[in-house]
Amino acid sequence: MCCEKYLAIDVGGTAIKYTLTDKNAETIEINEIKTIRKPEKLFESLDEIIRPHLNQIAGIALSFPGKINAEHGIVNKVATFDWICDMPLKSILEEKYRKPVWIENDGKCAALAELWMGNLSDVKNGVVMGLGTEIAGGIIINGALYRGSSETAGEFSSILTDFKNPNNKKRFGKIGGHKNLTDAYKDKKCAIDSHELFEKYREGDETAKEVVRDYAKTIAAGIVTIQSVLDAEKFCIGGGISTQDILIAEIKDSVHDFYSIKFHEAVSEPAIEKCHFGNASGCVGALYNFLISQNRCQWIL
Repeated sequence: MCCEKYLAIDVGGTAIKYTLTDKNAETIEINEIKTIRKPEKLFESLDEIIRPHLNQIAGIALSFPGKINAEHGIVNKVATFDWICDMPLKSILEEKYRKPVWIENDGKCAALAELWMGNLSDVKNGVVMGLGTEIAGGIIINGALYRGSSETAGEFSSILTDFKNPNNKKRFGKIGGHKNLTDAYKDKKCAIDSHELFEKYREGDETAKEVVRDYAKTIAAGIVTIQSVLDAEKFCIGGGISTQDILIAEIKDSVHDFYSIKFHEAVSEPAIEKCHFGNASGCVGALYNFLISQNRCQWIL
C-alpha cells in the first residue's frame, strides 16, 4: 500500500532544506543541511536526507535552482552548480531510490506554494521574489504558473541594472543577493551575520539601518521594473531573510516611494507581502508540483 507521506526538498545555494509531510502540507517542520557544491557532495547530501525516510514516503518532491525541464526532470543549467549540464536528475534519483520524483525550479515552487495555500491564492496575477544567494522568482498569470517559452520565466537574477556595461556583477541577482547586506555592513564597520545585522537595526544602529534601507531600495527597484512589464496585483517576498518583518516593511516603503514619483503614475503600485510559507515555500511548492504531476503520470510499482 502506498503511504501518504512525502519528502519535499528545496536545494539552495547556501542550504538544502527538507521536510517530511502529508499531501495537505499540514505539518511543515523545516530541517536543513549546508549546501556543498561539489558534484559528489550534492548527491551525498541528498542521500543523507532521503535514505532514512525511504520506507515512509510515497515520493520525493524536489525544488532545484536553474533552468529546469520540468516535464522530463532534466536540470539544464545552474549557476550555483556550474558543473551541471542537461542532467536527468529525475531519472537518476528514481533509479536509485525506486520512488517517484518530480522536479521544478525553486522560484516556481515558491510561487506554486503561495498559489496553492498562501498569499497568492486570492489574486489572478502575482509574483514571488525569493531573496537568497541570488534572486529566485515565480510568476502567476490568470491563476496559473507561467513558465515561459523555454521554462525560464521568473529568472529575476538576470535583470540588467547597468545597460551600458551589462556584466554579471551588475545584474540584479548579484546586487540583490542577501550576502550584500552583510558585506555592506562589513565594509562600513565589521563582519556580521544577517541575524546580528537586524538585531543592530532594532537597537538603533545607524549603519545597520542605512545598509538595510539601501538593500530594500535595490529590491524595490527590481519590483518596480518587473511590475512595469507584468502589472501584477501582489508581490510576495520569500527566502530566509523574509522572516524579518523589518525588511518587508522597508521594501514596502521603498516601493511606495518609487510610485510617489510622477513618472510612475501610469503603472499601478502592487501590494507587497511576505510569503505565507516563508522559508518553507520551496518545499511546499515542490510538494504541490509533485501532487499535480502524479495526476498526469502515475508511478508504476
